[in-house]
Amino acid sequence: MYGDAWNDMSSEYDNCVENNPNHVISNFINQEIKIISNLFKKFIKPDKNYIVIDLGSGTGRVLFSLQNIFGNSLSYCGLDASESMIQLSKTKQSKLNLQNISFQNYDVTNTKIDELFDDDSIKIPICVYNTIGVIPIQKREQFFENMKKLAGNEGFVLLSAFNGDDFAFASPQIYHPMKSMVKQIDADSFDEEKLAFRNSLGYYSQWFKKTQLQAFLKSEINPIPIKVFINDVPHVLGHVFVDRFIEN
Repeated sequence: MYGDAWNDMSSEYDNCVENNPNHVISNFINQEIKIISNLFKKFIKPDKNYIVIDLGSGTGRVLFSLQNIFGNSLSYCGLDASESMIQLSKTKQSKLNLQNISFQNYDVTNTKIDELFDDDSIKIPICVYNTIGVIPIQKREQFFENMKKLAGNEGFVLLSAFNGDDFAFASPQIYHPMKSMVKQIDADSFDEEKLAFRNSLGYYSQWFKKTQLQAFLKSEINPIPIKVFINDVPHVLGHVFVDRFIEN
């Protein structure tokens, strides 16, 4: 996550995301991980070394899930601007006794981010669960440049985001179950014109159209939809994007 505001939200993050009993949230993150892991399975070769770099790693949910799937065949690094998120990640890591994951309190828009990784591993930078939506507008271009720089020619960039087919329908489905984390939902919190969730406490999360995210990634690859059933009807609440074609 990005900035000091997330320090106050960190204590509720796992309850509102990873451990949320609401089926919309739980199904979303399950589908998200399934899509991500399937892309990894297509890309990863047994004779090469890879490191997955989660930019805005929160409390480590995605990296722990990937480690559970791929084990020690990959290395993992989580970067987050919230110190309390990182501390929670390290506490969870210690309990799981995992040695191939590292976490660091770091500004993911820092222009020198590539200096953190001096080995010859193939980098797979990822940013999931609409973390891109809380990156400040003035730092967004640098953020995408950092992801592309980390991936280089051998890795690939992966991004997932909230961008449902119908913002007015989809956004309340996601944010109401996370109310204890965002603290407040106001009458005007769902801004259809700007495709953003906001509240009077200062929380702001942008959504993006598919074409916008493809432009950010400089990619023409069609994203993979994240579908969730609501009242027995499938709804697309987000997509997973990559910056290059991944062969089977």
